[in-house]
Amino acid sequence: MNSFLSERAKNTGRSAIREILKYTQEPEVISFAGGLPKPDTFPREGLAESAARQIRDNYQNSLQYGTTEGIEEFRQEMATWLSEFGLDLELDNIIATNSSQQAIDLVCKAFLDPGDLVFCGLPTYLGAVQAFSTFQAEKVGVPLEKDGMNMEILEKKIQESKSAGKKAKFIYVIPDFQNPAGVTLSKQKRRKIFDLAEEHDLLIIEDTPYFGVRFSGDFKKPIGTYDVSGRVITITSLSKILSSGMRLAVVAGPSELLANLVTMKQSTDLCTSTTTQLIAADWLKNNSLSEHLKELRKYYKENRDAMIEEMKRSFPEDERISWTEPNGGLFIWVTLPENVDAELVFEKGLERKVAFVPGHHFYVNDGGQNTMRLSYSLLTPERIREGINRLGEVLENVLSPVSQ
Repeated sequence: MNSFLSERAKNTGRSAIREILKYTQEPEVISFAGGLPKPDTFPREGLAESAARQIRDNYQNSLQYGTTEGIEEFRQEMATWLSEFGLDLELDNIIATNSSQQAIDLVCKAFLDPGDLVFCGLPTYLGAVQAFSTFQAEKVGVPLEKDGMNMEILEKKIQESKSAGKKAKFIYVIPDFQNPAGVTLSKQKRRKIFDLAEEHDLLIIEDTPYFGVRFSGDFKKPIGTYDVSGRVITITSLSKILSSGMRLAVVAGPSELLANLVTMKQSTDLCTSTTTQLIAADWLKNNSLSEHLKELRKYYKENRDAMIEEMKRSFPEDERISWTEPNGGLFIWVTLPENVDAELVFEKGLERKVAFVPGHHFYVNDGGQNTMRLSYSLLTPERIREGINRLGEVLENVLSPVSQ
């Protein structure tokens, strides 16, 4: 049957995270694998009221086709909210998509030819890596530091690509509480990354689904606020902060660039669900997303703190083991001794009914064999502590023969 597949399909692998989630369906398994938001954080009563109003009283619009760009009411509400973070948007600077994953896919459709270069973090979001692979791009990884991408290496990689006569198209960056590493790009590096893109005529794809979930540290403006030359596309989502099931995101940026995404979207799905857009717009009109986020942050901070505290108690006392302490978002990144394979830890962890994502899946250069991603979003603090305790026992057992 593979003879029928396109080169594009042959080039795309299954999501490691989706495959791992199959192992975690048993109730006894404590899973830190998926970055799923806690259902209790969804404002279900308010959404139910909005759904009833829109479906009963506005059925002529809510149950009908919509424009490819998205429903005006929804886009305007999102533009108003994003203005709180420094983005100055008119209606033609924002479109609706079915999740941020579709936005990434549309960006690839619009701007990538086979062999084009994409610069991204080491590690970086697996869904983006899949999209880049589907469109047969060459992925160039740039190591992360505590404050985001290493700018010296990024600049060097860009120069090397130009010297080799390769066509580089864009820098893909997750500036806030990066998935999977949890690090945040500093203000200085946000400015630098824009300057590099302008100097070398590159686009910037700024993927920031978590920036509303900051519970410590100073706020840093989106890279899009620096854009004076029409080259930054900012993607943000409601999946983690309102409802993942509604599958709503928006793409903000120069209208000339967004017009190309609209064209690609017309051949993909014609339009994003008018029903969910109007429900979300109704909720946003009648509620404060910023106030809702205050409650959300309390929950995720409590979970993050529980995970870090238990890691300090339960993980082996080994200076070669380290982890990030994110100021927001959903993930903690753990680095193990270089000679420890996180896949082995994963297998041993399943035996103890605890799961995570081995970090090498997030690398585009076959690295990260000794790393792992832990998500604290879905579980209670009590379950987090129990799971980390189990994982600590697994690490003790794995490290014992290694250290001898």
